[in-house]
This record gives sequence, structure tokens and C-alpha cells, in this order.
Amino acid sequence: MTYQVSILLTLCMLVVTPLVSANTKDNSSSSNNQYIGSDACQNCHQTEHQLWQQSDHHKAMQAPSAESVLGDFNNVEVEFHQIKTRFFKRDNQYFVETTNKQGERQTFDVKYTFGFNPLQQYILDTGKGHMQAFNIAWDTRPKTQGGQRWYHLQPDESITPDHPFFWQRHFQNWNSRCAECHTTGYQKNYQLETNSYTTNFAEATVGCESCHGPATLHQTQAKSSNFDANKGFNQALATPPVWGFAANDPIANLVSGKNNQYMQQCADCHSRRLPIANKTQTINNAPTDYHDTNSLSLLPSNLYFDDGQIKDEVFVMGSFLQSKMAKAGVTCSNCHNPHSGKLRLPGNQTCTQCHSAPTYDLPEHHQHKVDSLGSQCVNCHMPARTYMQVDDRRDHSFVIPNAAVSAAIDSPSACINCHQKEGVSWVAAQLANWRIDKAKSINMQATTEHWSNIHLLPSTEQTRFAKRQLSKTSPIVAAKLLEIINRQPSQESVTLAIEQLNSEEPLLRRAAIDVLRNLPPNQGYQYLYPMLKDPVKSVRFHASSLLASWLSQMPETLLPELSFAIEEYKTSLLLTADFPTSQLSLAQLALAMGDNKKAQQHFEQALIIAPHLPIAMLSFADYWRQTNNETKELAILEKAVAIHHDFADVFHQYGLFWVRKKEYYKAAQWLVKASEQGDAQPYYAYVAATALDTINRTTQSVELLLQANRRWPLQGDLLYSLALYGEKIKNEAALKVALKDLRLIMPNNPQVQQWSQQYAQ
Repeated sequence: MTYQVSILLTLCMLVVTPLVSANTKDNSSSSNNQYIGSDACQNCHQTEHQLWQQSDHHKAMQAPSAESVLGDFNNVEVEFHQIKTRFFKRDNQYFVETTNKQGERQTFDVKYTFGFNPLQQYILDTGKGHMQAFNIAWDTRPKTQGGQRWYHLQPDESITPDHPFFWQRHFQNWNSRCAECHTTGYQKNYQLETNSYTTNFAEATVGCESCHGPATLHQTQAKSSNFDANKGFNQALATPPVWGFAANDPIANLVSGKNNQYMQQCADCHSRRLPIANKTQTINNAPTDYHDTNSLSLLPSNLYFDDGQIKDEVFVMGSFLQSKMAKAGVTCSNCHNPHSGKLRLPGNQTCTQCHSAPTYDLPEHHQHKVDSLGSQCVNCHMPARTYMQVDDRRDHSFVIPNAAVSAAIDSPSACINCHQKEGVSWVAAQLANWRIDKAKSINMQATTEHWSNIHLLPSTEQTRFAKRQLSKTSPIVAAKLLEIINRQPSQESVTLAIEQLNSEEPLLRRAAIDVLRNLPPNQGYQYLYPMLKDPVKSVRFHASSLLASWLSQMPETLLPELSFAIEEYKTSLLLTADFPTSQLSLAQLALAMGDNKKAQQHFEQALIIAPHLPIAMLSFADYWRQTNNETKELAILEKAVAIHHDFADVFHQYGLFWVRKKEYYKAAQWLVKASEQGDAQPYYAYVAATALDTINRTTQSVELLLQANRRWPLQGDLLYSLALYGEKIKNEAALKVALKDLRLIMPNNPQVQQWSQQYAQ
């Protein structure tokens, strides 16, 4: 299973939700009447307008025409996943004939082009206001680079009309997942009762007013006699931070005040997030604080590697916030021209604006020949990862390559991109020798200080390491450290998290709240309740989310005073009511409040929006389990197993159904299958091993645990079970494998101590 499909099993924080109607232009709404359009800006801002016309923003979405459509629509037929698709045009209009979600042939009208380089997608109208991003794209690269062809965005999946990534399903819906960041003045206008949209926007592209705000008032003021161009209209965007070099310091320092306006402005689209409030703007069009309108995805393992490198497509902000540059005050416009989107300077000159060329743009620093690929700053510190098959995106965390960590957690190594033949061990040795010799002279932070080295430590030392690092790293990395130590919860990790509830950083307070899940509700509530009044909405949202899962265990006397938090949480979820995951969260809230009928409605709505989404199917099946309707539970699970052939969660939950039915052989079959999937987790291997032992297949259980230990090292439950079952079948070799690590992570466990004494020789 590819990394793309792993996003299907995450609840809320996977995507942006994303104010002309989807079918026709419509400026009737009061907010859209405040927009004048980008072309009206060029009269006074010719240079900026010309730069903008060269940008990706300008070509983010366009009406189809001979100039804007780059794909071959000359009656071309292609076939992917046994589905034939024909691209053709008639009377200057563009059409796609393909299979619809009912499995029937249908012709769809192309409403908009979507992007232009290195690929272009097409937005198709499927009725009821639903606009879908077709997942057969045109590769716009030159033929010499493999381009000028139609290709499928998910070539390795078995795409059928039932698959969640089928082009007419929720994950390809333009209204909810794309439109906000490819239009100006976007208004989604989703009707829950009919599952339909009347989406409208002011301009079918990312225009001037996407960043600067509605310009009607500005235009009126510009025509007045006392107009002051230096006041109003988000003037903060005109003053990026200024940097300068001090004597004998090879790294520039901030000589002006920090300006986070660019980060606030750009992050709304350049981040993986869940919207939790409508954006509002001040009289000067400065946007509301990002964390009051969005819940940023931190660094979860389905989006980032455990050393912070990008895995899934995360759109920059989450990676950039990890960097020292973000902490120092560097912002988007220091490197990028905000109107063209291009780099301000070519090659390494972008970096040597702040990193002195006589120190850093030399072989003594980069250890490669001048003008080679290895001498380019970005190839070491901003390695690229390819998305949508052809689109290379650079990591903005500006990491120092750490081959030892990459090898330990199977994350990418920038060095290996060029040194595949030499291998990881050779790279690690080269880096170690180089840094010992050069670190002091070139003012480089030694790799051993990097936070990702937490993965090289035994769990008994990880919490202490995290505590030392929290004040040194960025807030988003500090949040990641809390998540890592919480994988094997301890009193020490919980205590550290509770201390961070008073942090000045909202991201760290959010992460600390997640750790509270390990506490009993009656204990965790005392820490959670003050967070419901946090000044930042995203923190309150996460506190309320955890509280909602505890409601059924709370004394009824507390419910009235919690009503304000629950209502705000519910309002935030309704903002994304067209997300199946939001419907699932609303269902869980209803269950916690004892309203089974309302919960069932939300589960059903989630499956109306996304009929075959695994997490929706499994959640509804679990609802039927809780309400003792075994027949309906089994019907959903069997459908899920029939549709999803490689999802660990589906197999695991199906296996547990047969455990409850006491059909242990059948249960073990599915539980083992779950543990073998690419998206499995250590707990699944533990359960599968237990199931095998239950049916007297302990030898097979030990083999499974040995494989699981290689895949997920230092997992306490796996190691303990391996020792237990290894002793049971007198497999001392397996037992000693387990003891080697158990002594590190459970040194005070009496059974581990007894095993250690017994099998010391």
C-alpha cells in the first residue's frame, strides 16, 4: 500500500478544507461584492501585476481555452485500472468520457484547468454542485523528460468505482479539498440535507485579493485626494524582515522587527490543516491569527518521517516551522518574490543572503566540488520528494543530514540520493569524520545535538533527552518529542506534558493535551478544564475533542458548565460538515452525550459523503457492536473486507469480531493478515501473536514477533510477549533477543529481572 492511501485512516487533520458559482460566476454575495478582481489592480500596480502573471498562483485554476488547456483533447483514449477514458473537444468546449461511480459510461464537461506545471488536472462537473478533480492528469513536462502524456495519479492502487480514491469520491472533491486555495473570495455553501453545494467565488484564480484582501474600499480611497499609500490594506505585507551581518559572524542577524504577517498569510494554503473557524480580517485586511482559524497538523507519522522530514504532501509550513530560520524570524518573502513566487536570487545566492558565501559556499563546508550537484545548498538541506508522480517538492525544514538516524528509523537520507552505491554506513562514517574535523571552524551544529537522535536512545533515556531539548527546538518539534515519548507512556512523560500546558506556545499546549489521553478521565479533567478557556481556539478545540471522548464518564453535575466548550467544538466541526471525518467526530460527540439516534444519523451521513471510506465503515460497524446489533456490524465489516484488500485496520477489526464469536482459528487468520499490512501498527502484531498462542500455534507466534521486532524495535509489549512465548516453547534464542532490549526499557520489571538471571549465560 502506498503512503498516499495511508491518509484514509486518519480522522480529522489530513487536509485543508478548502469565498462565480461552481457552475457560473456569481457576485451576488455581500462579501464577494467587496472584490474588484486582479485586473483592476494593474492600473496602479503594473510591476506587481506583471510578476503575478508569471506565477503558479495566476495559473492555479483557469477557465478552459486553447491557451489554458495543455492536455491532448484530440479524441485521445487511454486506459488505466481497466477503465477507459476519452478526452475530446467539440465547439471549443472540452469533455471527458469515462466511468462514473455507478460503473457506467458518462461524458463530463471540463469546467476548469487545475495547475499547469509539471502537471495539469481538470475539474469536472458531476451535478448537485459537486466539482471533482479528475485523477488522470496531463504531464506537462517536455517529452525529453518523460512528459507530454496522460497518466494516472494513483498508478499502484487498484482503483475501482468503489475505491475511496476513485475520481468521483470525496478525496477528489474540489469544493471541500481544493477550491479555497485555488480561488479568490471563496464561499463553500454546503447543504448538509441534500449533500450538495452552491459554491461561489470572486475570481477563478489565486489573485491579488487572495493575499491582500477585498479591495473595494482600497480602490475607493485611492481615488480620493487625501489617499495615503503607506496606510491600510495589509501594509504589513510590504515590510518583510531585514537581515544584516555583524562583524565576524557568518550568519546574518535580524536588524528589523519580526514580521509574521507573511507566515500568517501564506500558511492558510501552504499547510496541512483542519479549518475550525471562518477567517475574518481587520480593517487593514490583516487576517485572523492562523491558530484561531486552523488546527495545524503537527508531525504525525502518516505525514512526516520520525525525524521531521516530509513524507506525505504537507505544503511547507509544518516543515518550515521546524527550522532554525523560522525560529529566528525568517519568513517566506525573504527567499521568494511574493508576486512571482520565484526565488529572489538564483542557486546558492538565495542562501548566501544570510549564510556568508566565504564560509558556507565553499568545498570546506559542503565537501563537494564547486558547481557540482552536491555543492548546491538545497540538495543537502532541502531534499526533494516526488508527489503526484512527477511533482518534486522540497523539504523546508532545512535539516542537517543524519545518516545514523535515517538508518535507524528508515527515513530518507539526502546523501543517499547521490551516494546509493556507497550506502548508508559509508555516508554515516563520512559525515562523522567531517563534522569532527569541521564543526567548530564553520560554526555548524554537530549532528549529535539534533533532536531526531532521540530515536537512537533507549526508551528509559528518551524522556530526559526530550526534556533537555524542549527549550532548544521549535514548538512543532517540541510537540513531536512529546508524541514520541508518549508512545511508551510513563509517569515521567505525563509529568513533562503537564508542565507544557503552561507553555507560551499553542502548538506545545496542544501536544500536551494529547498526552492527557493516558490519564483516567477523573484525573485528567483537572488539567483539561483550564485549557477549555485557552486564548487560542485551536488549543480549545483539542481540549474539547478530548473532553468529548470523556463525557460519558463525567458526573452529570459538570455537564452544564462544560456546555460552552462542547458547543464551540460542535460549531467548529459543522464548519467542515462535508468532511466524513467531521461527521464521525459529531457522531462520537452524540454518543458521549447519550444520543444514539443522532449518532447514527452522523454515521450514515459520513457514509453518504464517502460510502467506502474505511474509517467511516469501521466506526459505523463499531457503533452497531456497541448497540448489540451483530447482524449489521458483520454486514459492514464483510463489505469493508471485500472492498479494501490491504488495510490493516479493516482486517484487525474483522478479526476481533470473530474473537468475540469465539471462532479463534478464523480470528487468528485475519489478525495475522492485519499485522502483515504496510499500514499495520505494533499493537496489531501483539494481538495476532496472542491469537496464535491461543490456538496452540506458539511457534508461529514467536516467528511473527521476531519479524515484528525487526520492523518495530523497542516495543515493550512485543518484546515481553516474545520472551514469554519463547520461554514457553523453549526457544532460548528468541528469548535472548527479547531480553537484550527488555533490560533497557523495563530494567525494574521483576519478570525481566528473573529472566535475565535465569538466562544470563
